[in-house]
Amino acid sequence: MLRRHPPSRAGLPDPRHRARKPVAVYVPEARKLGIGSMIGFLLYTADDNLGALNLYSPHPGAFTDRSEQIGWLLASHAAVAFSSARTHAQLNTALETRHEIGEAIGILMGRHKLTEDQAFAVLRKASQEHNIKLRDIARTVTETGDTPTS
Repeated sequence: MLRRHPPSRAGLPDPRHRARKPVAVYVPEARKLGIGSMIGFLLYTADDNLGALNLYSPHPGAFTDRSEQIGWLLASHAAVAFSSARTHAQLNTALETRHEIGEAIGILMGRHKLTEDQAFAVLRKASQEHNIKLRDIARTVTETGDTPTS
């Protein structure tokens, strides 16, 4: 479920008018870059804050209520796509890590005649004592064949 926050919409004020310091500094620099107005949308889902979608125009006051509606539609789709991509990447990483830990356990079991629980305990102990992530200890075992030592 997507939450809705109001977008930030701004036609940049004329820099010749007196403005507060942040605006007074920002507006001339934005104008130099050809920015006349901008609108920003937060990209988020119920569980994640993913960033922002910022749109710019060289024309002051270019963004309308219709622009806002279209921007919300685009931002909503982008948030769902980013969230899905992040979840997919995290699941792939978790599967790779699980496989690598299982492989390291198998190496330790075969080399030292340990049970699965004993081999996992060796990995866990090395991880805790050296303050190294378990997956990194497992990767070392699978890549080098070295047994983690205390």
